[in-house]
Amino acid sequence: MDVAFRKIKEMMYRHELVPGQKLLYQELAKKLGMSITPVIQALNRLQLLEIVYSERNKGYYVGEADPVEATELITAREALETFLVPEIVRNLDEEKLRGIESAMKEHGKALSAPQHRRFLMINDTNFHLKIIECAGNRVIHTFCGHIFERIYLKYRPEYMRDQRLNEAAQEHRLIFEALKARDEKRATRLIRQHIRRGKDHLVGSLWQDRRIELKNPPYLPSPGGM
Repeated sequence: MDVAFRKIKEMMYRHELVPGQKLLYQELAKKLGMSITPVIQALNRLQLLEIVYSERNKGYYVGEADPVEATELITAREALETFLVPEIVRNLDEEKLRGIESAMKEHGKALSAPQHRRFLMINDTNFHLKIIECAGNRVIHTFCGHIFERIYLKYRPEYMRDQRLNEAAQEHRLIFEALKARDEKRATRLIRQHIRRGKDHLVGSLWQDRRIELKNPPYLPSPGGM
């Protein structure tokens, strides 16, 4: 089940499985080269994490990001990340800094890669989790990982604007420099600003999509016919 769980999440990150898509477990089992049982178990686990959902007699679907849920998740993430900064700064050593810097550079490289939006979601997650890892709190690290997954695995990368993506990369550099200088107050301020700017962009794009849907409801034929 763990292998199926990990591989299905990877397919979501690569957007081989997209938000709203129906998940046919027979096809997934064939693609993954395994039996149906671990695939169904993995889908049930993803449902418990609120990344996929199921409908009676219809099957499983990839979840779609909701602006209210995204706001709550990112607010929780901000509280946890900023809370950890003092412990992160105390625990920093050269090896940990190299790990953070490496994750930051990988995120920067993804900006120029084909289909970069897909890779940026993975690399943004890795950068922040690498910082959080330095606090040594495995519970919060795991919980923050779930927060990222509940947001990014249900978010459509086409909503991302290039301007915001470039700004985020610059903000990563400033955060890294503050951590390297062991400047706790500046690091806390920069992380908070970075998360809030990201939230404004992400949640704003979801509300914009919601408004477009309300203005353009799906066509329903009249009872009288065409």
